[in-house]
Amino acid sequence: MADSPLPATDPVLRIDGTVRNYAWGSRTALAELTGRPLPTEHPEAEMWFGAHPAAPSRITGTDRSLLDVISGDPAGQLGPDRAGDRLPFLLKLLAADQALSLQAHPTKRQAEEGYARENAAGIPLTAAHRNYRDDNHKPELLVALTRFEALTGFRPLSRSRELLTALAVPGLERTTALLGSGSDADDLRALVTTWISLPSASKIDLVSATADRCRELAADPRTADWMRGSAGVAVDLAEQYPGDSGVLISLLLNHVVLQPGEAVYLDAGNLHAYLRGTGVEIMANSDNVLRGGLTTKHVDVPELMRVMDFSPVVDPVCRRDAAGRFDVPVPDFALQEVDRDQTTPVTGPAVVLVATGGAELSGMTQETAPVQLRPGQAVWVPADVGSTVGVTSLGRTFIATVG
Repeated sequence: MADSPLPATDPVLRIDGTVRNYAWGSRTALAELTGRPLPTEHPEAEMWFGAHPAAPSRITGTDRSLLDVISGDPAGQLGPDRAGDRLPFLLKLLAADQALSLQAHPTKRQAEEGYARENAAGIPLTAAHRNYRDDNHKPELLVALTRFEALTGFRPLSRSRELLTALAVPGLERTTALLGSGSDADDLRALVTTWISLPSASKIDLVSATADRCRELAADPRTADWMRGSAGVAVDLAEQYPGDSGVLISLLLNHVVLQPGEAVYLDAGNLHAYLRGTGVEIMANSDNVLRGGLTTKHVDVPELMRVMDFSPVVDPVCRRDAAGRFDVPVPDFALQEVDRDQTTPVTGPAVVLVATGGAELSGMTQETAPVQLRPGQAVWVPADVGSTVGVTSLGRTFIATVG
């Protein structure tokens, strides 16, 4: 599909995703999706489509960013009923070839307090040991483009007891003897606190013994499928991060395997780790991450424990409704997937992102012929676009708006 440019006078703007190179990313997935040469020189983990100060999207063919455009006219770009002068969401393409760090995100109040506290302490925003890089919360929704594996939230403790009992690792049995308060959340907090605080030598031995037993359990055809999946993940994580307490904690989390089109929603405090796959991710406009393991980056255990929600999550998978919308309980963002050969109107402020196939945009004030978009391309539709913009999907197309 050939590119068709937007007129310079049109309020709808083509924006370029900003690539983020993290070690867990892929050298092929995003390049293949966007039609670039592969493998890439560095692992490409994410492409950001939005106005976060750390990596705002560029307006195609210019040196201006979407952040510049919105800052210059917040009322026109975001609308008169906006809650503030910044775009409240961030849209991403995400590709994981190996596990991300075990992490959780703060509530809005926790982020505001933590950001102010670290500013007062004089910690630079770019410092490696900085926890809060902005004052916002970070609820997030990930929709699978390929088969996508993730650990998402604590499963009910009764199921985890089954797994720990089946493993029968003496060191685990001693720590699980601490359970029995009558509250799943309190028991999970006690267990995680114990495992994450173990002395280094003890932790290495326990992780090694647990991984060995997980390998046996995963290979046993009599093992229940959900146990086999969880045990297999722990084996993989132990190979990537030997001696890391995140291997033990992974045994307490929901192991989900998403098929294309399925999604997971993660609220503030939900412990999670994406494992492998490619997806479209939308979140509140934030880059705040509290890490608990499976990483070489900064880990602040006390702060993580403070923000973590230990309430069990029974079913973390969410599915779209008949109109392609995903239900999320936050006002920062909403996401709709437009089915192939379907046309839907777009009301700004919005980002339209093509994930596969292509899309056509019609109805712009200065353009009569439809504008063609290829996979990995996106446009910004401001609040004051002045006419109805229609999006016809030729594959998998996503519309991100304010909730």
